[in-house]
Amino acid sequence: MKKVLLLLTVAAFMACQETSRQEEKKEEMKEGVEKIGQDVKETAADTKEYMEAQRDELRKDLEERKREIDLKMEELKKDGSTKSKKAKAKLADLRDQIDVKLGELKNTSADKWDSTRNDVDTLLKRTDEEWQEFKADFKELFR
Repeated sequence: MKKVLLLLTVAAFMACQETSRQEEKKEEMKEGVEKIGQDVKETAADTKEYMEAQRDELRKDLEERKREIDLKMEELKKDGSTKSKKAKAKLADLRDQIDVKLGELKNTSADKWDSTRNDVDTLLKRTDEEWQEFKADFKELFR
């Protein structure tokens, strides 16, 4: 009987220690999950800041391009020639494309950011090319 009682005591003691170890493991897991959650939040904040910085840079580039176009359109208003009117129409089309992209840039979400950034980069390259072609076609207007 003493042996059975001793055996039950030892078993109960071991069961308590096992429960303590399980609770320690649960606590460690809980701390690990909390750390991962914090890391995810920090990464999301860093990503948002990075995206905002890129968005601002692209917005500035587009606004600068638009400003250049607006200045040239103002100059062309003084010239009433047919060629000048055609030039203004081309410039207005470029400006409208930039306005559309500026709107998209303001409203883009993180999941569509890469696509929007690529679209803006493509537009900037295309407007560079069109601007050079435009100056070549209407070089007498750019004196």
